[in-house]
Amino acid sequence: MNKPNYYAIIPAEVRYSKDLTPNAKLLYAEITALSQKDGSCWASNKYFSELYNVSNVTISRLISSLVKNGFIIRNITYNKGTKEIDKRYLQLNSETIE
Repeated sequence: MNKPNYYAIIPAEVRYSKDLTPNAKLLYAEITALSQKDGSCWASNKYFSELYNVSNVTISRLISSLVKNGFIIRNITYNKGTKEIDKRYLQLNSETIE
């Protein structure tokens, strides 16, 4: 598990987005706090759901909202020959943030 930083970052584009809920903005901030030097976060939906006391489905919807609006990129690798997820990581989309 990634060790979080002592602070989180919410750029203006995310903070003032009318397309994101306040919880999606908070999740974005948490992703920045957990991101490694390359901007990748490996935390699971379960980790986030326990952290914020919400369901995995809620976290999935919040992540999907951040992906849909271009603020993060979701990358998934599957176990060879299956549709079973091996790894999922979230990457900050620096092209959307000026």
